[in-house]
Amino acid sequence: MIANPQEGPIHARGRAVVGIDIGKRKHSATAVSPQGEVLARLASFSNTREGIDLLESEVLQKAGGPGKTLIAMEATGHYWICMYWELTRRGYCCVVLNPIQTNARMGARIRKTKTDPIDSLGIARVILSGEARATRVPDEKTVELRLLVRHRWRLVQARADMERYAQTLLDRVFPEYESVFSKPLLPSTRALIREIGIDPRQIISRADEVRYLLRRVSRRQISDDKIDQLLQKASHSIGTPQATTLIAQQLHDIFQYFELIEQQVAQIDEQLEARILEAGSPLLSLGIGPVLAASIHAESDSIRDFSTPGQYVAYAGLDPSVHDSGDTVRGRSKISKRGSPTLRRALYQAAFVIYRKHDYFLRRYKKYRRKGRSHTEASIIVADRLARVVWRLLTDNRPFKKRPPKKS
Repeated sequence: MIANPQEGPIHARGRAVVGIDIGKRKHSATAVSPQGEVLARLASFSNTREGIDLLESEVLQKAGGPGKTLIAMEATGHYWICMYWELTRRGYCCVVLNPIQTNARMGARIRKTKTDPIDSLGIARVILSGEARATRVPDEKTVELRLLVRHRWRLVQARADMERYAQTLLDRVFPEYESVFSKPLLPSTRALIREIGIDPRQIISRADEVRYLLRRVSRRQISDDKIDQLLQKASHSIGTPQATTLIAQQLHDIFQYFELIEQQVAQIDEQLEARILEAGSPLLSLGIGPVLAASIHAESDSIRDFSTPGQYVAYAGLDPSVHDSGDTVRGRSKISKRGSPTLRRALYQAAFVIYRKHDYFLRRYKKYRRKGRSHTEASIIVADRLARVVWRLLTDNRPFKKRPPKKS
C-alpha cells in the first residue's frame, strides 16, 4: 500500500522506518527506530530476488518485519518500480518520495559527504521528521495510458528533431527553398525531392517535370506562380554543390523515418481514442481532442489524489513561483515547472483550443493581453484556469457547462 498524497504528511506511527537509496543495479538500505536510532544497515544489495531476500533477512526482519516497518524510497527514474512492487507483494507498507524533498534536507548537512548508506539514512529521517509527502503511484490502467501517451510524445519529439536536421541539409544545397514553401517537408515537396532531387541545377534542367510533378502530387493546390517562384529561386541559388548525392540519399532515409513514425503515432492515436471513448471522459465536452484528453487523464488519474484545485495546478507545475524577501520588490513570477511536464504540455496545448471555443476563456486571454502580457503568458494563465476546470470535471465526473453549477 502507499500513503495517499491528499492525506497529508507521512507519519511513522510507532513503526521502524527503512530508507532505501535506489540505484540502477545496486541499492542501499538503513533501518532506524521511531526515535531515530540505527537498527540495521545494508551497504549494498542487488536489484534481484536474491538481493531483496538479503535485504529482508539483514534489515527488514531486524526492523520488525511486515506490519511494523515503513519502507521509503526515492522515485529515481524507473528503477524503484520493481523494488516497490516486490516489497508490497511481501506485505510491507511502502511509500515513494519525490527526490526534491530528500535533496533539500540532505543539502542542509554541514559536511559535504554523499554516499549511498548516508543517503538511505537521510531518506529514513525525512520520514521521521513528519514533513515528507508520498508521491503518486498510479493503478494499472493509468500506467498503460501513461505509457501510450508518453511514447507518443517521444515519437513526436523524435520526428521534430529529425525534421530540424533535414532542414539543415536543405539549407546546404538550396537555402532559398524555405522562402518558397513555408513548410518545406510536406508530402508534395517530399515527392519533389524524391523524384527530382533538391539540387537547384537539377530542378532547372528538369523544369517541365517539376511543374507536372508538383501539380499532380498537390492536386493543383500549388499554384503556377508558386512553381515559377521556385524555378526562379533555383536559377539564382547560392547553395553549395558539395555532397548533393549523399544529402539526397539522407533525405530519402529521413522521409522513410517520417512515414514510420507517422504510422506509429496514428496507431497510438487510435488506441487512445478508443480508451477515452470507452471511459466516457468528461473532458471531451470541453471540445478538445481525444489525444489531449488522454494525455490529461494519463497524468491526472486518480484525481482523488488532489483534494483541492490548487494541488492539481501545482502538480502540473503551472503555479507561480514566489520571490519576495526583505526589501526585494517582487516582480512577475514564472511558473514553478515542478510537476508533470507531460500534463503541463497537454494543458498548455489544450488552452489554445479552449480560448477559441469558449467565451469565458477568451475573455480571460484578452484581459491579460490588454495588460501587456505576451501571447505565451496569457496562454499559460488560461492553462492555469483550465487546470482548475479539469479538476472539477474529473472530481464530479460530469461534462463541461458554460455556466457552472450552483454551490450546494
